[in-house]
Amino acid sequence: MADLVGRLIRGRYQIEKLVARGGMATVYLAEDNRLDRKVAIKVIHPHLANDKSFREKFVREAKIAARLSHPNLVNVFDQAEDGEVVFLAMEYVSGITLRDALDKFGALSASRALDVFEPMVAALAAAHAAGVLHRDLKPENVLLSDDGKVKLSDFGLARPISAQTQTGAVVGTVAYLSPELVSRGVADARSDIYAAGIMLFELLTGRQPFQGEQAVHVALQHANSEVPAPSSLNDTIPELLDEIVLWATAKLPQNRPSDAIEFHRVLLQAKADLKNPKKSDELTQRLRETTVLRGETSTGLEQLNLDQTQVLGDAGAATSNETVALNLQPEVVEDNRVQIYHSHRTVKLLVASALTVLLGLGAGWWFSAGPGGFEVMPNLANRTQVEAEGLISSLGATAVIVTESSKTISSGLVISSEPGSGSIYWGGPVTIRVSSGPKLVTIASLEGKTLVEATAQILQSGFVLGKVTSWFNSSPIGTVYAHSGGGSTKVAEGSAIDLEISLGSIPVVAGLDQETAVNIVQVAGLKVKTVITEFSDTVTKGQAIALVPLAEPIGKGGEVNLIVSKGSDVVTMPRVVGETIRASKTLLESLGLVVVVDTNQLSSNWGVAKVKKVSVAPGTQLRVGDSVKISSN
Repeated sequence: MADLVGRLIRGRYQIEKLVARGGMATVYLAEDNRLDRKVAIKVIHPHLANDKSFREKFVREAKIAARLSHPNLVNVFDQAEDGEVVFLAMEYVSGITLRDALDKFGALSASRALDVFEPMVAALAAAHAAGVLHRDLKPENVLLSDDGKVKLSDFGLARPISAQTQTGAVVGTVAYLSPELVSRGVADARSDIYAAGIMLFELLTGRQPFQGEQAVHVALQHANSEVPAPSSLNDTIPELLDEIVLWATAKLPQNRPSDAIEFHRVLLQAKADLKNPKKSDELTQRLRETTVLRGETSTGLEQLNLDQTQVLGDAGAATSNETVALNLQPEVVEDNRVQIYHSHRTVKLLVASALTVLLGLGAGWWFSAGPGGFEVMPNLANRTQVEAEGLISSLGATAVIVTESSKTISSGLVISSEPGSGSIYWGGPVTIRVSSGPKLVTIASLEGKTLVEATAQILQSGFVLGKVTSWFNSSPIGTVYAHSGGGSTKVAEGSAIDLEISLGSIPVVAGLDQETAVNIVQVAGLKVKTVITEFSDTVTKGQAIALVPLAEPIGKGGEVNLIVSKGSDVVTMPRVVGETIRASKTLLESLGLVVVVDTNQLSSNWGVAKVKKVSVAPGTQLRVGDSVKISSN
C-alpha cells in the first residue's frame, strides 16, 4: 500500500504523518475533521486485508476494545473501510512505549515501577471485569503519555474469557507466555496475570527472567523453570515485590491471583504498605503463605522437551519480544500424577452424583435432577453475544443469532430472546436477537442551503438539528458549507446533524495601508493580535501583505496576525571611494549594511581620511544585513 500521508480517509480523517509500521499494520497520526481532534489510524496491510479471517480478527479487536472503558485503556473510536484501506481509529497517545522507556532507562526503582505497573493492571482489571482477556501483555503494548498517563493498548489477540481455550496454535509473545499456554494452549485470566508478573520482573530488574537464542528455548523455560526472585538480580528490591512477582508467576495457575481485579487490590495495598515497614512485612508474609505451593511445579504440568514443542515458520528465530505462534503436538502425555488426579476427580464426581440422588428424593429431586426438571430462560438483554451464547450453551441449547438494528441497544448487545426471559425452556433452539446499532442512512447534501432551509430538510428527513457553528469560509455568506453525514458517510437514523455556516471569506487587505487594514479586520468581527513586519520585493513599505489566522477554522472574535511590508531588502552598493571614512560609513549603514573599517587612522581623523578601497564594487546588489569592508590603507 502506498504511503497515506496527505490523504483524506472516509471524508473525515486527514492523515498527517506516519507513526509506526509493523508486520500486520501501519499506524498514522490523523486529524478527525468532524470532531477536531488528533487520532491514531491503524491500517492493516493489503495482503492481510484481503484475508477474510484476518479481517474478522481486526473487526473483533475493534468491537472488544470499544466495549471497554477505563482511563488507562486506549479508546477505540471507529472501524471502517475506505476502498482498499481497512482501518481502526483510536485515541492518539503522544509519548513513548514502556519498551522505549526500559530500553532507555533500564530498571526502575520499586516505587516508580509500581507507579507504572499499577495503572496498567487497573486497565487489565477493567478488561477482566468486562469478560475480556488481553493475551499479549508486553511493554510494547503499554503507552506512557506525555502528560504522565499509563495506557494499555492493542487487544488484537484478545478473546472473551468464555472462549479462553485454544487448542493447537499458541499465539502471543514468547517472553510473556504462561506455562499453561506453552504446554496445553489453554489461557484464562491467570495467563494475563503471569504475563503481567513477567513485566513487573522486567521493570524491577531491567531484563526478562528467561533468555534463549530461539523462541522455543524461552518457551521451554516458561514451562519448566521457576521465575527467580527479582532481588536475586537486584538486592535493593523490597521483599514484598519479590513475593508479588512470585505470586503472579506461580507455575500453577491456581496459585496465582484469580484475575487482575484481585491482583490490583493487592497492588494498591502494596503501594501504600511499602512506605510502612511493619505493614509491608505483614503483607509479605500473607503473600508468602498464599504462594506456598508454588514450588510444586510438576503437578498438573507436562514437562516439555524439544520433541514435544515446535515453532512454525520463522518463529524459532524470533526474539522473545515478538508475537509468534507455537504449534503444540495434538496430544501431550500426562504424567502419572495428572492421571491419578483425573481418576480421583472422576471417582469424587460419581460419589457426589450418587449422594445428590439419594439425598434429593422427592419433589426437590423431581424438579431439579429428575424427569420433571426444567430450566428457566435467563435474561439476555444488554449482554454481549458471546455472553448470551455461553448462557444458552449451559442450558444444552443451540443459539440462533438474528441481527437487527436498534435505536436504543448498543451494537453487539442482545435485544431480546425467544423464548423470553423467565420462560421455561423445554428444549429446541433459542433465537437471540443481537443489535447492529441504529440503522445507518445517508442524508442528502445540505451544502449551499441557508440555516432555515437546512433545518427544515433535517427535520423532514427524521433527524434532529445538532450543533450550529459559524466560521469564515469561501462559501457564500449565510450558507451551509459542511455538515455531519456529508458525502458518502452514513449516520444513525434519528441522530443529530451538526451544521457549519459560512461567515464569508476572511477580508483581503493586501496593498492597503496598515491603519485601513486594521479597521477592515475589526469591521469583519476579527481581532488583530500582532502586527508583524516583513521585507517584500512586491509590496510597498507600510502596506499590508496578508492576514494570518491564529486558528483554523476561525469564527467571529477570532484573532489574526497582520503582516506589513518593510519594503525591499535589496540595496545597490554606492560609490564611496574618495569619500571620507565617516561619511562612507554613515551612508552604507543607512542602507542597512554592516560596515567594517580597515584603517590605521584614529577615529578622530575619520572625517578627513579618505576611503581608498571597498570590498564590493559599486552597483552590486546586496541584501540588508550584508557586510562591506572599506579601507583607507
